Amino acid sequence: MSERAQVLVMYTGGTIGMQRTERGYAPAPGLLGRQLTRMPMFQDPALPRGTMPLSKFGRHVSWRLKEYSPLLDSSNMDMSDWVRLAEEVERFYDAYDAFVILHGTDTMAYSASALSFMLRNLGKPVVMTGSQIPLVETRNDALDNLLGALTIAGHFHIPEVTLYFHHKLMRGNRTRKMDASGLDAFQSTNLPPLAEVGTGIDVAWHRVRRMPRAPLIVRPITERNVASLRIFPGITAEIMQNFLQPPLRGVVLETYGSGNVPDIRPDFLDALRRATDAGIVVVNCTQCPMGAVSPDYVGGKALADAGVVGGADMTPEAALTKLSYLLSRSELSTDEVRRWMTTDLRGEMTPPAAEPRFDFADSRFVRSVASALAPGESQLEARWQVNQALLPVVLCAAAGHGDLATVQALLDEGAAPDAADYDGRTPLHVAAARGQLEMCRFLIGQGADLTARDRWGHLALDDARRGGFAAVATMLAGAGQVSEADDRMEPVSARPFEKK
Repeated sequence: MSERAQVLVMYTGGTIGMQRTERGYAPAPGLLGRQLTRMPMFQDPALPRGTMPLSKFGRHVSWRLKEYSPLLDSSNMDMSDWVRLAEEVERFYDAYDAFVILHGTDTMAYSASALSFMLRNLGKPVVMTGSQIPLVETRNDALDNLLGALTIAGHFHIPEVTLYFHHKLMRGNRTRKMDASGLDAFQSTNLPPLAEVGTGIDVAWHRVRRMPRAPLIVRPITERNVASLRIFPGITAEIMQNFLQPPLRGVVLETYGSGNVPDIRPDFLDALRRATDAGIVVVNCTQCPMGAVSPDYVGGKALADAGVVGGADMTPEAALTKLSYLLSRSELSTDEVRRWMTTDLRGEMTPPAAEPRFDFADSRFVRSVASALAPGESQLEARWQVNQALLPVVLCAAAGHGDLATVQALLDEGAAPDAADYDGRTPLHVAAARGQLEMCRFLIGQGADLTARDRWGHLALDDARRGGFAAVATMLAGAGQVSEADDRMEPVSARPFEKK
């Protein structure tokens, strides 16, 4: 692992670097850079300019601030600015380990979503952040947000466009600004955070997207003829007809509840049907901050019959930028754009057919325990059923803690060394993800399956590399575990687990 991470900080503007003026807060060129170099958490006085002190993970983070001119309030940003950001990431991709983008909060969810689609095969962290109060103010949220974003970007190999705000790292295309003045301004209601920051940093690695196998490709968003239309009680067919006119090519229809519209209004539905027949791609998204659209109700079914495609649980921001991204692809037909809108591209949606990650109502664990406790079961049979349900879960937990004695005892009870939990993760996966070198050696000696993949297709070797545990990764590779990603894995950063 490198002792120093190189992070490019791309400062586009926004509240974080503003100062007071007679007309209110406004961007101040050069101010943010001067402030950061005077603050000890961003500048070690004994090290070169832009070098943070040694972290508790044993690494320095070196940052370079690239200030845009002119600095923009995010309400002034448009598609050309999204493309500029994507092209800047591409330009400096090989020179830096990670990127932090400082952005105004008002349209940051749009920019984060757009970047996620344009940066295909992204293999490095791109963390967006900003603040509700400028850094120049004595009481502010800018310090915490910027420090958290830099720390995560410099220490965690999360190959996604993310948004860090108020102690949470969220997938960028899942976020929405939910509060105009509160410090906890952004939420990801349909996907829990990728990481949460408290006294430590807890990364939900099972939610982090896999490293890509191909090199980075930037596909700019160029199609501007897209729009959003929020349905409201009493909306007229005339409004619909006037809105759904050329040069419009795509629209995100924000509907009630789980994707409903008035199904007793043939004039309303006819306007939509004429638009979809004319080649306009209409995507159904819910107005609700949480949940997904569904054809279960008559209103939702009426939209599907009119040619409107379902947006599942996408945010309106993600749906709009995804639609613009796909319509920018001249090689795609209208039907192909519709099909790709219902396909998960960058983790922006939960595919309608996806199985729940863990459902207590259907899990083998609950069925087995309930059956074991039911009257009439023999004690021996009950113990066997409970063991069958519990052993893989407990074995994985013990392996993650490096508890050799417990693992040995469970193996003596009949547990298999490669028994998988409900996510298909074996004890070797969990031990590798936690950097438990001796446990990994022990499990391999006990016959653990080196080819086992979890439900996301990860090997234990992938988990070790993503966590930054070089010794574990080297040992697994030496034992014969070969990842399909061997030809394109980037060096990874330290993961904050205490050294054993």
